[in-house]
Amino acid sequence: MALLIRKLSSALSFKVGLVFILSWFYWADSPLLLLILGLILLLLGIIGVVTTIAKAEEESN
Repeated sequence: MALLIRKLSSALSFKVGLVFILSWFYWADSPLLLLILGLILLLLGIIGVVTTIAKAEEESN
């Protein structure tokens, strides 16, 4: 159950990060904080997905 929650939170973080980055790109007067927050969430999502895949592989063996 914890692995499923990690998968969902990582995917959500990744998706929200992408939305923030795209919002910064298309919004004319967007603050730089939006880009920074989007990049942080995107990186956390990528790291979370990779560690979740590694942990799932470890548990299956």
